[in-house]
Amino acid sequence: MLILMVGSELGGYGESVASALRQRGIRTECVASGKEALDMMRAIDYDLLLSDLLLPDMLGDEVARMARSAGINTPVMLAAAGATPGMRARALDMGADDFVTLPCDFEELAARVRAIARRRQGHTHSTLTVGCVSLSLDRREVRVRGTKLSVSRREFAVLELLFLRQGVILDKAAIVNHLYRGVDEPDVKSIDVVMCRLRKKLTQAGVASLISTVWGCGYTLQEPSEQAGRGNGAAIQLVA
Repeated sequence: MLILMVGSELGGYGESVASALRQRGIRTECVASGKEALDMMRAIDYDLLLSDLLLPDMLGDEVARMARSAGINTPVMLAAAGATPGMRARALDMGADDFVTLPCDFEELAARVRAIARRRQGHTHSTLTVGCVSLSLDRREVRVRGTKLSVSRREFAVLELLFLRQGVILDKAAIVNHLYRGVDEPDVKSIDVVMCRLRKKLTQAGVASLISTVWGCGYTLQEPSEQAGRGNGAAIQLVA
């Protein structure tokens, strides 16, 4: 998941909010102004915009209104310290999807961010299932027939992207962007390594062909075939 945060202060809590979201697996890019945010959203398909209500060049609810007018469908969550009911009502009327009053509980904020991203993809539940494989977006767990599968954070992020974009062919550049945006990006060949390890783990768990290669195009998710007699390993937590 990749979100854009606009407004370095964010009601005085900007640095803490960005750090808390990143610690919870939500990749966060930051810009200072509403204009920068609109330019970035035209270029990149973010899962969410988290905006301070008071920006250097405009109000956050103006960003929401201008985004909707420009045909940008990125969900918008606004944040402010000591917000009044009138401020929240105005923001929602102008196109915002949610409004959070700061300070807030970071676990709740992260859960609300993930919930909005799920609704955007047409998913109302925190657990996505394809065949015998389930993905918990909230707990960040992968299970095969109920048994927890040990995957790295990058492997989970790949599965998250594929599950949320099921039926869409994703090229390596899109996956690299999903995994590494905001830090030095590796060569796209690194995606082959992540995919190889992930497929090996799924096969050992008794699931084959969950991830399909479309030669010359990329990868897509499909209903898996299963191998009998596999997948009875012990439950293992998600590892770093």
